[in-house]
Amino acid sequence: MAILETAQDIYGSKSTALYLMDKGMVQYLAGRYTDSIQSLSAAEALTEDLYTLRIHTEVEAFLTSDNALPYEGEEFEKVLLNVFMAIDYVHLGQWNDALVEARKVDHKLTVLADRNRARMTYNKDALARYLSGILYEATGDLSNAFVAYRLALEAFEYYRKSYGTAVPDLVRQDLLRMSAALGLNQEHQEYRQAFPGIMWQTESASQSNGELVFITHAGLAPLKRDLFVDIPFGVDALAVVLATKPYERYDSRDQRVTQSILYGLTGRVVRLAIPQFVPRRSMIAYTEAVILGGETRYVARSALMEDITAIAVKDLEDRLFRTTVKSAARAAWKYALAEAIRVGVRESFGDKNTGALAGAVAGVIARSLAIASEEADKRSWATLPDRIFVGRLRVPPGTYDVELRHVGAYGGVVATQVLKGVTITERGKHFVSTRVLQ
Repeated sequence: MAILETAQDIYGSKSTALYLMDKGMVQYLAGRYTDSIQSLSAAEALTEDLYTLRIHTEVEAFLTSDNALPYEGEEFEKVLLNVFMAIDYVHLGQWNDALVEARKVDHKLTVLADRNRARMTYNKDALARYLSGILYEATGDLSNAFVAYRLALEAFEYYRKSYGTAVPDLVRQDLLRMSAALGLNQEHQEYRQAFPGIMWQTESASQSNGELVFITHAGLAPLKRDLFVDIPFGVDALAVVLATKPYERYDSRDQRVTQSILYGLTGRVVRLAIPQFVPRRSMIAYTEAVILGGETRYVARSALMEDITAIAVKDLEDRLFRTTVKSAARAAWKYALAEAIRVGVRESFGDKNTGALAGAVAGVIARSLAIASEEADKRSWATLPDRIFVGRLRVPPGTYDVELRHVGAYGGVVATQVLKGVTITERGKHFVSTRVLQ
């Protein structure tokens, strides 16, 4: 944490929002919830300001690279700011403040759906909707909890089509439970027909119990890398490109320097830099919570609520055409500028031979700098997890040791955590958040 406190200069003035995002996430994982709220809230305010000021920095970015733009965060990152602030408030016992963040999420998603429905896949957030349902339920607002769970089901069905995320039985159980508790007989019967075989428990059957809500943040979010597309004009330029291309998928910095010089000498190569996500997938398939209460053993399994890697990759793919066109226009402008410098230097000399030599040297330098400066914007909220799982376990009131077993795709336990002295009150909800890097 101390390292991050002193690392703001490394992020640079254009990435202040990203620094605050990373700082807030680290504080959240360290249990410093008040500090996390301050950092994430500052990041949210900055991203909102940057969205309105974006037009003024677009010109600079066109002339150099998108790294000249202040980082305002991806749309899903902006929503997750409020999700994590809501969880921060829950850990502090400030349920009403958590609901304020839930309402902010609702507003953001509504605006996002209206603005980006035809262009971007991400316009719903299942995790945010589901957590909103839990928050409303915890404060006794069953009507809004039911609405939130219904929106969560809609979002999960959208996730299944868009990202391959399965619809969890948890949300089906909650809709059956809430519709029965509210006396919504028609909706309840419709859900029973739609969800055959789903086992669920009525509110009255467990009203004296409390509930453990366990959230697992598994793995690490993907990282962006440069994918360079070198376009040669002519056979000689093609031969140079093929000779300098590495077998690895991504170029190293040394290879990029060499290529910049050689392409500058060739004079007939245009480089495009396209950002591409490299996944850092977690081994975790689910988390199992185990509580021993006397002779009774209580067990519940979590469900995948948010596949951040899948969302990030798809979000970037949705912007691929616009990003490529912008990169191509910038590369063409740089190439034209380099040619103009070459011609300008050549014509500035009285002696034709000297002018030709000076122009050629100036052209090589200008083209090499143009190629070397072409770089994709690789910034992202990399301290986010790869996936987020949520589970719920109802138990009688008491103080328990909670064992969390993080299970891999093949059924083996990858990691185990034991939380000592977790107190669960009657009809109360106790949240626990854990991070597993495997």
